[in-house]
Amino acid sequence: MPIEGLQGEDIPSHILWENVKVDAIQVSFDSPLKLKDVFNAKTWEVKDNNLAIKKIELGGYVGLSFETSKVSAIEVVVPVKYRLFLSNGDVIKETKEIKLFRPELEVKVSERKITIDPETLFVKGRMGVKNIGRGTLIMRISAAESGMLETPPEHREFAEKFVSDLFEEMSELTEEFPEFQPIYEEMIEWENRDLNLMELTEDERNSVVEYTNKLVKVLGSNKALLQGFAEAYAKAFARNTELIDAVQKFIRVYESLVSKDILLINPFDEILLGEKKEEITLKISQTDKVYDTYDDIALPKIEFTSRGKPVKVPVYRLFDWG
Repeated sequence: MPIEGLQGEDIPSHILWENVKVDAIQVSFDSPLKLKDVFNAKTWEVKDNNLAIKKIELGGYVGLSFETSKVSAIEVVVPVKYRLFLSNGDVIKETKEIKLFRPELEVKVSERKITIDPETLFVKGRMGVKNIGRGTLIMRISAAESGMLETPPEHREFAEKFVSDLFEEMSELTEEFPEFQPIYEEMIEWENRDLNLMELTEDERNSVVEYTNKLVKVLGSNKALLQGFAEAYAKAFARNTELIDAVQKFIRVYESLVSKDILLINPFDEILLGEKKEEITLKISQTDKVYDTYDDIALPKIEFTSRGKPVKVPVYRLFDWG
C-alpha cells in the first residue's frame, strides 16, 4: 500500500507471501477508505470495514482496491490492519498506514479596493491566494457582473484552432493504430459535450476518471502509439506558430502557478475597466485532480479603478500567489 494519496482517488494494496501456506486473510480498515475490489480471491465477504478472504485462487498474492472520499480534514492518517492465517496455525499480523491529503485554498482580501496603472498594468491591493493543503488545486475565476470578464480573442482563437488541428492529427493515428479508434471517438464526444470541470456531477466525474484511465492504459500498452500521441500534440503546436507568443505566455504563468500547487485554467481572461470606478464581485470555482466537489468561494465586492483610463488586465495579476 502506498504511504500517501489524494483524497478521492483509488488506492491499491497488495498482499504478497512465499514459502508459507495461507488459508485465510482478514483486513480491517477505517473511513474514508471503502473496499472497491478484491483480486485473486475465490470467496470473500466484507462487513462494515472488515474484509474476510476465506479462499484464495492462486497462492502468493491477493490484490485489493480501495475507494477514498474527501473529508473535512486536509490530512488524515488511516490504518489498515492485515492478518494472514497460516495452515500451521500461526497468524501473521501487520499494520500499514496511509496519509490521505487534499488541497485547500486560502484567500485573503486585505482591502476592498484595487487600483490598476493603465500604463504598466501594475496592480495595487492584490488579493492573496495560497494552497495550504497538498495536491494540485484547479481553479477558475469568474465575475458575477455580466460583461466584466472576457477571454482575449487571440487565446480563444488558439484554443479553437489547436483543438481542431489536434483532432486531425489524432485521426491519422487511428489508421495506424486501430486500437486507438474507440478512445479517439470518445475524445470527440467529450469535446462536443463542453463540460465545465468545476460543475461535474458525480456520474460525469466518474466517467471522466474512467476515460482517463482507459487512455493511460491504451497508451501505456504500446510505445509506438504513445510516441505518435505525443507527436500529434507537437504537430498541432507547430501548425499554430503564429500564435506561439500566446502559448509561451500561458506556459510561463502555468509553470509559476503549478509550482505552488495551483492550476488556474483561465489566467488570461481579462477584467474590463472603463474610465469610471467599477464594483466587481469575483467568484472562485475549484476542484482537484480527481474532479472532486469543492465549494465555490465568493469574494467580497471590490472597487476597481484605473485612474480614469480604460484598461484590460489578466485576472492572474489580481492575486499574489502563495
